[in-house]
Amino acid sequence: MTMKASSTSQMQNVFKEKIEALKEETSNLIEEIAGYAGDGNTNEFLRSLGNLESKLMDIYKTMDSLSNRVDEVEKELKELKDQVNYMKFFSDYRDWASIFIQMLTKKLGGVDNWHGVEMGLHYHNLNEPLTKKESGCVERLMNLLKDDEDIGLSLTDIKLLLEVRDTSNILIHKKNQTSRDAEMELGTYPVPDDLKIYKPPLKKAFKAMSRWRSS
Repeated sequence: MTMKASSTSQMQNVFKEKIEALKEETSNLIEEIAGYAGDGNTNEFLRSLGNLESKLMDIYKTMDSLSNRVDEVEKELKELKDQVNYMKFFSDYRDWASIFIQMLTKKLGGVDNWHGVEMGLHYHNLNEPLTKKESGCVERLMNLLKDDEDIGLSLTDIKLLLEVRDTSNILIHKKNQTSRDAEMELGTYPVPDDLKIYKPPLKKAFKAMSRWRSS
């Protein structure tokens, strides 16, 4: 059991015990009030009525605290779900991004040219000047992407696909997942909002891989 789960369980028990105690105290006060009302004991009746009001306020405060805790738990569950979806998404699509990069490397004429592209994109992200070789490799990539302009791959897409490829793979891969299955599932894949930027370049990558394999 995680620390958060243990803390939530302990707090749940505290709330339960407190509510049970307040229920018993409130029930006793109601009996007292009924008795004092029957006896005509106004002073004790008013005193018990004040105590009842105080207990009811305690109940309201407890319910407010419980409501706030429920909101916190819901937030924690959403964060956990997003984290699982995050890991699962990269687990399922990291290999496909790698295959795409391998095919792109071949289209560029080999590893040396691809290394030039990677270095060029890296320094471009840092707003640093590129070497002549890096500029040439990046330009070659841009020309290659223009050859399949209808697919719509851009340098930004390539950068995002590199992020998918390079993200640590924590969960088990889908060993028997075909490229067609992966492409179809991508449309309905549940991912946190900050991961949705990776879907369009992945769709384009699948389209490019299909075309390049058949050419």
